[in-house]
Amino acid sequence: MMRKYMIFSIVLSVLISIYQNTSAETFDHSKFDQILMQYVDRNGLVDYNRIAKDSRFKEYVESLASAKVDELSRNGQLAFWINAYNAVTIDKVIQWKPKKSVRETLVPGVWTSTKFFTTRDHNIAGRRLSQDDIEHQILRKELKEFRIHFAIVCASSSCPLLARFAFTAENVQAKLEEETRKYINSSRGTRIDAAENILYLSKIFDWFSGDFKYKSGSVLEFIRPYLGNEAVKFLERDPKISYIHYDWALNAKEPLQ
Repeated sequence: MMRKYMIFSIVLSVLISIYQNTSAETFDHSKFDQILMQYVDRNGLVDYNRIAKDSRFKEYVESLASAKVDELSRNGQLAFWINAYNAVTIDKVIQWKPKKSVRETLVPGVWTSTKFFTTRDHNIAGRRLSQDDIEHQILRKELKEFRIHFAIVCASSSCPLLARFAFTAENVQAKLEEETRKYINSSRGTRIDAAENILYLSKIFDWFSGDFKYKSGSVLEFIRPYLGNEAVKFLERDPKISYIHYDWALNAKEPLQ
């Protein structure tokens, strides 16, 4: 009898474990995945006008409000908040209709406002949140995932290219590695001036240097594993570090309607 009870207990534990693992990621990102694939081109330009007319996007944004994020696995939470940041940003562009930049102010040509990122216009997982809330409080502070700097997109030309897929619990780790490597090795992320012995880095590495130091000890140690052979060899020259001008021009495929 005792042996049968032990076997039953083991089988029950295994079944519970399987159920918990298979049900951990329950949020459906498929509509957002379809939107990104259809309306973001390979240069990262976004067709906001067509997204605005597609009911799937509205349905996806509305679905974010009732998400039970605490029931997701860590990877599920990570994927959810990256997608939420990007979806909120897209929705704000559609609603606010900036002409040239998300940092526009009432003074033409002066791009200094941060209200686009700080206003809490959206209900996400039962809370009114801004993009800054998602980025700084959840992704950076709570989840402590710093590769998100290459996955969340601020609708601007110097940002990473907006991915043409939605992140999921299953793909988020591999995709974060892929997007990090892609950005670091792009002209937006790093540039080499061999003649002047200068390594130009994205301003992201200046603004969030503390994140990369926390993760790897320094910015250069963070980027080193992602760099190509030529760039790694260039680091041996102990180059001067300078930063690339950050272009806040809107990443729209065409003027907003």
